Amino acid sequence: MQAEGRIVESFNSGWVFKKAPAGKELAVNAPKWESGWTEVEIPHTWNAKDMQVQFDNFYEGPAYYKKHYFFPVEMEGKRVFLRFEGVGAVAEVYVNGSLVATHKGAYSAFSCEIGTVLKPGADNEIIVKADNASRPDVIPVNHVLFGVYGGMYRPVWLIVTDPYNICVTDCASSGVYITQKNVSKKQADVKVKVKLDNGTLQPAPLTLQNTIYDQEGKQVATQSRSFDLAAQGVQSFEADFKIKNPTLWQGRKNPYLYKVVSRLVRDGKVIDEVVQPLGLRKYEIVAGKGFYLNGEKYPMYGVTRHQDWWELGSALKNENHDFDLATIMDIGATTVRFAHYQQSDYLYSRCDSLGLIIWAEIPFVNRVSGQEAENTRSQLRELIRQSFNHPSIYVWGLHNEVYHPHEYTKELTKSLHDLAKTEDPDRYTVSVNGYGHMEHPVNLNADIQGMNRYFGWYEKKLQDIEPWVEGLEKNYPDQKLMLTEYGADANLLHQTEYLENSLNWTKPFYPETFQTKTHEYQWSVIAGHPYIVASYLWNTCWKP
Repeated sequence: MQAEGRIVESFNSGWVFKKAPAGKELAVNAPKWESGWTEVEIPHTWNAKDMQVQFDNFYEGPAYYKKHYFFPVEMEGKRVFLRFEGVGAVAEVYVNGSLVATHKGAYSAFSCEIGTVLKPGADNEIIVKADNASRPDVIPVNHVLFGVYGGMYRPVWLIVTDPYNICVTDCASSGVYITQKNVSKKQADVKVKVKLDNGTLQPAPLTLQNTIYDQEGKQVATQSRSFDLAAQGVQSFEADFKIKNPTLWQGRKNPYLYKVVSRLVRDGKVIDEVVQPLGLRKYEIVAGKGFYLNGEKYPMYGVTRHQDWWELGSALKNENHDFDLATIMDIGATTVRFAHYQQSDYLYSRCDSLGLIIWAEIPFVNRVSGQEAENTRSQLRELIRQSFNHPSIYVWGLHNEVYHPHEYTKELTKSLHDLAKTEDPDRYTVSVNGYGHMEHPVNLNADIQGMNRYFGWYEKKLQDIEPWVEGLEKNYPDQKLMLTEYGADANLLHQTEYLENSLNWTKPFYPETFQTKTHEYQWSVIAGHPYIVASYLWNTCWKP
């Protein structure tokens, strides 16, 4: 279904790129750098090769992207926005020399309004400064656990609307938030909240229409509301629906999707429209028993996924995401943990359609600096608002293997849990520990406790996974536990028939056969212990 009203165009071509000349890092100098620019197509990263072949010596720091844009006179009076899906890691956006936006965080989208500084009927210069140098106030605070690729590595969009619109700059979200309650085969209660923005100086008489369509395009329900939209502040409007005898979103078995179309109407004409997915489902986790989807026990056998391809880095196109998802589907996974950061919205949308139940998280990983609290909360808020309507997402990940100082980490995790529950009361939260004991001081500050365990690889023997699980079952029967990483590394060129029950790390020899043995044995333990609500094999990262 093609949206009406607004214009949404790709803004990925016509860019030139240059690393910052030494001593000239200020973006205001960029127009004067006449030489050394290279034509690039977005998505683009400057670390596609150096980060993969010389991780201890890759370029991290500032670089610039420049593009010229002719703004037609006939579009004067329209509102113009840029939406960046991902810039690694800290961004500044300038239009005709004026700063229009800053953003901290490599993995979440951000949007900015640029129409007020564009010159109609003239050439306009747009400069984006990207800087992937690690810093203590932006998560992740270092490149240790994984490298943060620099650049405009996800697509950029030009959005043009009338002066009155469904909000474009609410944390770069859709401006539409769909919640569902009391979901069953008999009925589902759906609430649609739409945020509207008036860019003029006067109230405007408008009508907001929210309509739900089934998968075949047939109208299921609709509501309209007329009002004068105030010129001061973003306004929210809600519509409530009861859907009788719905077709439920049943994971891989039947990932049935409705659509919610929100239309803004003025003088009988649609001036803006946003289309969002609606998968009617109910997630429930019962400690000691497992995961339930729409009241039915559902197997949560999963993998993790990094957005990392050989010679592409993180600058992936949709066909790369599709390849990864096809492989995940082929091995029979039912759930995916997208580690350790916000990933492409296209990827989340495909999981909606494929029926994969997914875990989305922020890059609060590995270390703390004591200066990242504000940015950590900001990135979680962005993740939730931008991904709010994806039915495939069941949990928000708060942190992964973050420890000292324990009290700081504990209190920040509590605040993240509270923020997630304020933004989205209906989904679970999870934090992940790399130790195997429940009483660790940073644990139990989220709905779910995840534990990363590598028996036979980083510690002990393969068989030690079973007494570990049995001990937790006995001592903490009421806790919701997930095995959030497990497995072993392997080199396809390393093969042997002789296998022990743990890897000898004194030799640089990582046989594929040991990796296979690890998974086969530990899979049997996972399958026999429903106390492990979900399991995630580390790691599905392909480099064709």
